[in-house]
Amino acid sequence: MKILLLEDDISLNKAINKVLELDHHTVDTFIDGKDIIESFDQGYDLYILDINVPHISGLELLDIILDHNDQAKVIMISSNTDMQSLETAYNLGCVDYLKKPFHIAELRAKINRLKISREHLASGIKLKNESDPLSKKEKRLLNLLLDNISHVVNYEKIQSYVYENKPMSMDALRALTRRLRSKLSDDIIENIIDEGYTISSVPNISHENPKENLKQRLESLEEENTLLKLEKEVLLKKSTTDALTGLYNRIKIQEIFLYEQKQFIRYGDELSVILLDLDDFKSVNDAFGHNVGDKYLKELAETFTEFFRAVDVIGRWGGEEFLILLPKTSLDEVEKIALRLRDTINNINCPKLGLRTASFGVNTLIKDDTLSSFVGRADEALLRAKANGKDKVEISKNL
Repeated sequence: MKILLLEDDISLNKAINKVLELDHHTVDTFIDGKDIIESFDQGYDLYILDINVPHISGLELLDIILDHNDQAKVIMISSNTDMQSLETAYNLGCVDYLKKPFHIAELRAKINRLKISREHLASGIKLKNESDPLSKKEKRLLNLLLDNISHVVNYEKIQSYVYENKPMSMDALRALTRRLRSKLSDDIIENIIDEGYTISSVPNISHENPKENLKQRLESLEEENTLLKLEKEVLLKKSTTDALTGLYNRIKIQEIFLYEQKQFIRYGDELSVILLDLDDFKSVNDAFGHNVGDKYLKELAETFTEFFRAVDVIGRWGGEEFLILLPKTSLDEVEKIALRLRDTINNINCPKLGLRTASFGVNTLIKDDTLSSFVGRADEALLRAKANGKDKVEISKNL
């Protein structure tokens, strides 16, 4: 199938893309709703849309897509499963709905249910007389019916597709259908009175020869093993990263801290930390809503990724609070880094929010520290930065 995937969680986007390509689909991926508006005419067999994406919601896009092509197949995915969104999605015409987090195998199963191709269906349709082949227009009509196997094809669509919008009488359209039906060995075309035609059933498709069938099963098993490994990687990543920002979560930070603590004990390698909290961010969510606030947090996460070294460990500590572990970095060095980071954050100009600030607490690892005591001193410094007017960097005094 040719599939359009809209998912703003970059890691999940890449994982789904890999799996679908292993299933031999062609996939175009997007992370921003506005970027797919010009892609409706690309002949996609399936759209997979996340509901909560930047600029335009998946539900709005679903409405636009089906208004553009009422035969389009759309699967919605979202961590938000309130009944109103679910009801809206199905009322608009989505064919299925997935709640995050989900197993990749679940998505594959839903896609496999939809992906019977026209060619695969056509292989089960036989002619009464092989010496009396289908004409070009008869083939086009059969293809049109197979492409819309679960829907009624009206006379207007037949005129548009088979005759390329050339005006035809109703008698001519009916006569074409009669000729096609007369050539098929099975009566599979059903007349829906005053509406059009539909394929009522497709004969069973013959099996491949045993050797070819065994080869296909072995290939499928090998492919399934690859997919399971990929899914395991995805689940591991999701268990150690923050869903919104893609940064490490507390679980992963604790794991990395234990490793760096051993380096400190064995080799005396310094380890410093920056704990920062966005100033007055609750007012942003109250005034503009969580979608705007979440967008800023994602942009901030990208800024962190560009700002810090590859060896630095960047995590979302909670809410609008972030923690960065800096291996082999002294207290003096980390203070300078925090000051530069403060200036960088101050220059992020979000169209709706304008310029924002953050408060910082910095600390360095000492003997007998635990993660709790290590971060606790940074938190005390952060609270002083808040008390001293915010938008400041404070160093731990309890060393």
